[in-house]
Amino acid sequence: MTTANFWHWYDSIRSQLGDREISFTKMFQYLDTVPGTVTIVETGCTRQPGNWSGDGQSTVLFDQYVQARGIDSCVYSVDIDESAVTKCRNLVSAQTQVTASDSVGYLQQLGQELVDNSRSISLLYLDSYDVDFAYWFASAAHHLKELAAVGPYIDAETLVVVDDCGLAPVLTQDDNGNLKVARQGGVGGKGRLVAEYATAVDATLKFAHYQVGWTNFRK
Repeated sequence: MTTANFWHWYDSIRSQLGDREISFTKMFQYLDTVPGTVTIVETGCTRQPGNWSGDGQSTVLFDQYVQARGIDSCVYSVDIDESAVTKCRNLVSAQTQVTASDSVGYLQQLGQELVDNSRSISLLYLDSYDVDFAYWFASAAHHLKELAAVGPYIDAETLVVVDDCGLAPVLTQDDNGNLKVARQGGVGGKGRLVAEYATAVDATLKFAHYQVGWTNFRK
């Protein structure tokens, strides 16, 4: 197995990824250590061609990677927006399957199908519900539901990554009792509740940037 062609292509676009460059690089470095075929499962597909710094073009990146890994490697992507799915299908190869569906139910069904076919999930990438960093709960809760739906079908080596985590604010009070942000710290945004769960089950933190990744959600 060699992914030299992928890395040559990736090096030509990585500087456009902005806040996601470091963590995407770490994802692909991790996948390079996975023996045999690679299976990537993604929620939330690429919606706007060429928007590298805005949404990261994850489906395009993953598709390029599995092509380098060989015909048996694949990507499964799901998005509830049918127009986004149509656009995305035109950007990827036959090794990437893009489905229009609610992600939670889809993940539960897909997980069982993969187990039945003796395939393990190499990378689970959660990015389906747009986040409002001021009112983060709805997005964070949805991504925790996604992890719960597919959780029985991942293993200790599955790299679980959540996009748009940012940093959770640490609040203090001034002398008048008014709240203010003292500093930024911890996992926020889409990954805030997944991060709390990861701590509770002693998952292994692999990296924490704008995107955050763990392994060992299942021992």
